[in-house]
Amino acid sequence: AVRCGQGSSGAIHHATMYPLAPLASARMAEPSTTANGHGIATSQLSASGKRYTHSIMEEAPNLLRSSTFSASGNKRQTQRVVDIIVNHREELRSPLLRERLLAEFVGTFFVVLTVGVAVASKTDMAPVAIGSMLAVQIYTFGAVSGGFLNPAVTLAVLLSRRDKIGPRNAALYMAAQFLGGIAAGFMAFAGTETSFCYDYAVTKSFGTSFELEWFFSMALCGVVLAAGTSNDAPNQYFGFAIGCSVIGGALACGGFDQCSFNPAVTVGMNLANYANSNSTINPSLGAWFVFIFAPFVGAALAAAVFRGTRGNEFEEVLSKE
Repeated sequence: AVRCGQGSSGAIHHATMYPLAPLASARMAEPSTTANGHGIATSQLSASGKRYTHSIMEEAPNLLRSSTFSASGNKRQTQRVVDIIVNHREELRSPLLRERLLAEFVGTFFVVLTVGVAVASKTDMAPVAIGSMLAVQIYTFGAVSGGFLNPAVTLAVLLSRRDKIGPRNAALYMAAQFLGGIAAGFMAFAGTETSFCYDYAVTKSFGTSFELEWFFSMALCGVVLAAGTSNDAPNQYFGFAIGCSVIGGALACGGFDQCSFNPAVTVGMNLANYANSNSTINPSLGAWFVFIFAPFVGAALAAAVFRGTRGNEFEEVLSKE
């Protein structure tokens, strides 16, 4: 089978599917599947009294190839489809700083907007909605900016060193994240005509909220460092893992804490709540301290644990220095 398409550059791409085994026009028996000595499935076909056996592992690289032709018909290159899926189709320049900052602003905006709307709707599925949106935004902007979308995460990556981000860019990232959070907080208030604030008086106590914000922010930052910035990356699961850490944390401590885990969320929701003349409660000074400072403490501890458990990555950095 041949499939053709016209690319934006004028190049014509086609993919040719090669047969798995010779087929005759005569009567064939039903194919059967067995296993070879290596545990790899093999396919057997009978045609005109002959049986054909081949290894799927041997044939797989030739199943689907993609060839690129110029408009003049000259062949430029040949790539396996698996290479196109795993790698970029072509070499691209690194994202500019303004592009990365815009990505952090927009990604954080949608995360905080989801927090405001989900809480206003009083749905039990709010943790799932928030964690899912976080995962989606990480997949959307991860290749541009890293998809931090949280000042605490930015601090954790900065403290983990390894030249992932410098102090200047980390400060700019945080500024973009806070601005995105503030914009989203006011948009959530405008859209739902209701608001809320982060204050430990709403749930349990100062100590309870500080502890839970500290440890679950640490868990979130730890997942980002391990799945998103370590030698395990790039992988296909990092956004899902990070989103699940938020879902798990919110479901675990929702009865004792408001589960911010993100200073940009706290600032955005609290400032929008001040603008609501119908609000019955505003955050205390202690609440500001808890929901902003505790996630940063968790970020620092996550970076320390990362260094303690991933020493091999830091040995490579030290050898370069």
